[in-house]
Order: sequence, then C-alpha cells, then structure tokens
Amino acid sequence: MARKAATDGGKYNDIVSAAYECFFEKGYDGTSVRSIMTRAGGEIGLFYYYFDSKDDAFDRVLDRFFAHYEADFASIVAHGRRNPCRVMQDFFEYMERETAKFRAEYAAKLHRTVRWAIREHTLEIIEPYLLQVVEIQSGYYRIAPAIAPQAAAMYLTHGVGSSILHEDTNGYVARRGDFKRGISLLMGMPMDEQELRIPYPATLDDIPGWMALVHEVKEEFPGLKEADYEKRLAEYIQRNEAWVIRYNGEIAASLLFSKARRELDFLAVAPKYRRRGLAEKLVETAAAQFPVGTQLTVTTYRQGDVQGKVARMFYEALGFAPREEVTVFDYPCQKLGLTVPDGTPARKM
Repeated sequence: MARKAATDGGKYNDIVSAAYECFFEKGYDGTSVRSIMTRAGGEIGLFYYYFDSKDDAFDRVLDRFFAHYEADFASIVAHGRRNPCRVMQDFFEYMERETAKFRAEYAAKLHRTVRWAIREHTLEIIEPYLLQVVEIQSGYYRIAPAIAPQAAAMYLTHGVGSSILHEDTNGYVARRGDFKRGISLLMGMPMDEQELRIPYPATLDDIPGWMALVHEVKEEFPGLKEADYEKRLAEYIQRNEAWVIRYNGEIAASLLFSKARRELDFLAVAPKYRRRGLAEKLVETAAAQFPVGTQLTVTTYRQGDVQGKVARMFYEALGFAPREEVTVFDYPCQKLGLTVPDGTPARKM
C-alpha cells in the first residue's frame, strides 16, 4: 500500500503533534515510536503508514517547527530588494530577536539533542537566503565581495549566524561592532564611514541630536518652529515613523513620514554629511514601509523657487512627479508624488 501523502490532515497531524511534543521533551534518543503513538492515541502500524522511520518523523517535526521561520526569511529577503541598504541588518536583527525568544521559551525544557538539531538546521536554512542578501547588496553598492558570493554566504552563515545561535546573547551584542566591520571587509565595502550606510529607527534618546540637526538646517524649512516640532517628534518616534542615520554620536540625517497620510513629512541631512547618498537611503527605507503601488507624496518648494531648487531636483530624480500646489505656513509650496515601486526609487543621474 502506498504511504499516505504528508499533506493529509486528520491522524497525520495528530501524530506529528505528538512527535513534536515527545522530541522536544525527551530528545531524539529518548523518544520511541511507541511513545509517539501512545501520545497520539494510535497503533504503531499507523505510524508506518505515514512515516518511513523515526528519522522521517523527526524531519517532519523540524519542517513544522521551521515553517514560519522560512516564511519570515523569505519575506525579509523580498523586502530587502526594496530596501537593500538595510537587508543585511534586518536579516541578522531578526535572527537575534528570534534566538532570544527561543531561549526564553525553550532553554529550560528543551532536550539538548533537539536544541543541537535546531541549531544545525537553522544554519542549513539561512545559507541560501544569505547568498541572496550578498547578491542584493553587491548589486546595490556596485561592489564585489572579497571572496566568491557563495563562499561569502557560507562565512556569514557559519560566522555571524552561528555566533548568534551559539553565543550568549550579551556576548554577541558586546562584539556586534566587530561583526559589522567583518561584514564590511567580507563584502568589499570601504571601512571608513561604514555607519553612514544604514538607517535605523529613531529612539527617544535621539531627540537631542535630532533637534540639533533641525536647528542647523531650520532656514531651509520656512515656518518651522522648533518648540512645536520637538513636541511632535516623540509621537513620530513612538509610531515608528522616524528614521535616522547616526555617525560618531551625531544625527547625520533624519526623516519623518506618516503611514496614515502616506507622506514624507521631513527630510534633512547635516551639511557636512551631504553628497554621501544619505537622503536617498532614508527615502528608500521610508518607501519600503508602504505596499508596492502606494501613492507616496512629499511637500516641497514650487518650480522656480531658487531656495528649493536642490530639493526639487532631488525628489524628481527619485521619480517624484509634480502634483497640486499648496500653501504651508504662508509659504507657496507644491506636492510631488511617487508610485512606490517594487524595488528602490530609481535615482536618475
């Protein structure tokens, strides 16, 4: 008789659930087919109707355990094609968060044999995704890794990935800066000013530095009142609608946007950090927070306003097109609009 398809529900799912519980509680060696079927409430013969062996059942358990992780890794990589400057950061931050959650839930009760199997299976899973990450960032930055992409993915998997999985969380965090420098070397990226490559969500601790930047550039924003601005800034941060690029303890660039209004509300780069592509990275990151096809707008200076020539050129180079004219703080302005692409806003040189 042909073995029943694994996609069948009913008793198959009951047996996998029972195997899941047994393997996690007793480990691989401590789990027998009989113990699985006792918990599932079935005869041993039924086990072999669905599975070739205990190994086969263990593989199915791991498949179930990793299903949502694989979906998340695929989602991170897909999102990374729209936000390449953050894809490596997003990938390893996700691993850090999920590893911490896993330890909190299972550390005291998970049998070591299963824990080891999960670690090794994780490394097998992430390597092909990290190869895609390497390829995305290589194309985005127009660089070539110091070694072949496949080898780079292996190093990232068994270097950074393995360290996250095996090291004490605090130990890894303490060395995170070294890992970032190592990734830059591996990817063939310049080591100087590497912090300027990645936008981060702003925190309340960023407010003093952010306001220092606002004070420095306020003449470029007619009608901006610093006291009112600072009151609203915390609200943006709490809604995860504020992003920054930090460098040497300073806020080098910052951006506010509204998810509800689908609009960029503020974008500034400190004068000494301009011409490094920071504004493009922030707009790219903000655009990636919206579904593809969203109509994203920004309010800037009107055509012909000498004060706003650079700002308009910047937005139009990213694909923003003129919309309606408006008045903001008694100053003539204009809205520009962009259809969020399935990729990054294309800078037209």
